[in-house]
Amino acid sequence: MKNIIPAIYAIVGSFIISFGWNWYHAKRDPSWRFVLIVAGVWTAIYVSYRIGKFLYKILMKRLGFNDFWHNEFYDILDRLFFIASLLFAIFFLKSDVLSIIYLVFILSVLFFVLDRQLSKHPNFEAIRAVNRGIFLVTFVLFALNSGLQYYAHQYNIFESRHLVPNTLLFRSLSITMIWMIGLSISGFISLRLSPRRRWIGFGVWGVLFAAVMFFWVINIGILYFSGLYVNPVAFEHAKGAGMVIWNWLSFLLLFGYALCLAVIIYVIRKILRAFKVSPRRYWYFYFSLILAAGILILFSTRSFYTTPEYAIAKNFYKYFTGETKEIVLSKELFGKLEKYGLFYKPDKFLVAQKDKVYSEGKNLLPERLKNTKPNIVIIFVESLSARFVNTYNGNRFNDLTPNFDKMAADPDTTVFKNVYNASTPTITGTLAELCSYLPPTGHDEIHKKKGIREFRLTCLPKILKEHGYSYSSYTTAVSREFSSKDTIFTGMGVDEVFGKEDLAKTIQGEPLSWGYSDHQMFPVLFDMMNNKSGDSFLMMLATVDLHFPYTMTKDLIKWENGKSDVLDAVHTTDDAFGIFWDKFNNSELAENTIVAVIADHAIFPGGIQGSVFPEYAGKATFYDEIAFMMYVPDSVLPDKVETFSSSMDLAPTILHILGLNANNAFDGHSIFDDREQYQNLVGMHEFGLFINRSDDKGGRAIDYGVPSQLDCPENLQSDPKAPLTLCELKSYYQWKRQVFEEGRLWNK
Repeated sequence: MKNIIPAIYAIVGSFIISFGWNWYHAKRDPSWRFVLIVAGVWTAIYVSYRIGKFLYKILMKRLGFNDFWHNEFYDILDRLFFIASLLFAIFFLKSDVLSIIYLVFILSVLFFVLDRQLSKHPNFEAIRAVNRGIFLVTFVLFALNSGLQYYAHQYNIFESRHLVPNTLLFRSLSITMIWMIGLSISGFISLRLSPRRRWIGFGVWGVLFAAVMFFWVINIGILYFSGLYVNPVAFEHAKGAGMVIWNWLSFLLLFGYALCLAVIIYVIRKILRAFKVSPRRYWYFYFSLILAAGILILFSTRSFYTTPEYAIAKNFYKYFTGETKEIVLSKELFGKLEKYGLFYKPDKFLVAQKDKVYSEGKNLLPERLKNTKPNIVIIFVESLSARFVNTYNGNRFNDLTPNFDKMAADPDTTVFKNVYNASTPTITGTLAELCSYLPPTGHDEIHKKKGIREFRLTCLPKILKEHGYSYSSYTTAVSREFSSKDTIFTGMGVDEVFGKEDLAKTIQGEPLSWGYSDHQMFPVLFDMMNNKSGDSFLMMLATVDLHFPYTMTKDLIKWENGKSDVLDAVHTTDDAFGIFWDKFNNSELAENTIVAVIADHAIFPGGIQGSVFPEYAGKATFYDEIAFMMYVPDSVLPDKVETFSSSMDLAPTILHILGLNANNAFDGHSIFDDREQYQNLVGMHEFGLFINRSDDKGGRAIDYGVPSQLDCPENLQSDPKAPLTLCELKSYYQWKRQVFEEGRLWNK
């Protein structure tokens, strides 16, 4: 029985290692192949362990080690091997946090079993001092690095939210082992020095650790406010960057830093004390073991290459060695952009920072609302190009949009004409509208990779909250997680994001479209408005019926016997809106609620059917004039505005109407302020770059091109007398992406 139990420990331990490792790394289909791999690796591990154990006993005797090592300690090797093998059960856990807790638990068990066994050694005080010192510094480093890796994962906007399980664990383990390898090297150096100078090796390690942790303090601050890692540009613009991170968080981080240093100093002092009472051979043994384990872990996991530390170091290395080409725009090009209302300060860290949204002028609210905060409702109508609405097209399609036309005819409604979308599709189009921002980020990054967690821009919901609005919500017909809407809108300052999952608790019956249809959604919006009496609110709704394919809505209302599926979809959305508009007009909400109806973006080119728009079919791009109307109770605004403007002017215009000025980093302008000075427009997205400018003949010149397909010279020269070109706009697109990644587009 005495020999059976150790054998069982070794057999079971070998199996756990083999099964756990292959469950994580090997394909499990077909199953018979997986079983053969597990069996083969199991056998190899068990045989290797037995050989290693045999060689260990021979080596201990030949080196003349104390009998304890080849008797009592030799007898516990199987149990230690089994406990260590339990670490491989981590591969079955799906939670990084749970995995880290589990790892700490198993290592703690391993430590206590080992510590108890070492108490049997004749010189147990000395060797236990070494063991406890090594385990203490390992635990401290692992706990600290786990926290840093988890924080970086949560806040970096380019980090995928859906990592392979245990990625953070292996990152933490890799960084911990790098520090432990450094500690071992410092230990070897200290062992070669005289007792009075032994602190030097560990002192150098401690100074390096303090420097790296201080760098992390800076990185945490920048991550919190920008969602990006620290970068070389932040140091180049130290004054501007300081405005971003020097705040209440700085004091908290500095306190945490001081606490961290105090713990590390305590740990190093414990090791130095152990040096005085422990024979050198124990330290040589432990340091050699750490080096071997560290190298094995680094090469087997390779997680170090995905850590923030590696990404930051690589970024700085490339920057200072000239491998990273900085995109610099000429003064001439910045001058051209100013003609489009785009003003930047490239010599400042915060390149788009402004003190005001609009210049002070007359009040745009009626007298009775001047000292109140009217409710705001924004309806983002899917793909509603202006050419579909009779108010804009001269009643081209009889009774196609009677309800949008009814709103337009209301004496308290302003119809905005010549408004073009700044971006596309929905998520970047909405970002442009609510954050007054031309997005240089690609659709794939948001919609497919879900890489953008929070844009951290100063957007309309956040500014309203800072000026006394108590509540904001965004409601979408599809899942709130689609295109990362939940996290993006939360990052804008929206209190609640409602999606299909939430609406299922309110709406009876199945979803009738891609998600809930517009006829199902508008009643929900009206009920939400009625239920939020009292404090001022911002509520937003995104419709869906006009989303391609245009026949997916089961409660579709055909127009003129279904001549066109896209016109049927427009007519259906209009009908759903009409029910809402009638209820709203007959309610008390109409007395103190502003309602803006705006397209999230223009209809996609595929929606421009030749049978409907023969003169435009085949020429359509992703940019077009969009519908934009705004109802203000007892409005003092004009009935119609024809200023050429962009969808990114929505937020500044609403703030101007409300009389709310604020610090901002907007690309847009209030249509009632200085937008009329900048009648040239641009649109920007990976689907296409768009220029809409006034020409020499008093008309409009339009250019369009896909960034990836534009063949532009490497050293682009800007002629200040010539109009803005697509290649110049592409350079601006690339420059803006660069400053976006550097965190220079955020507000203070």
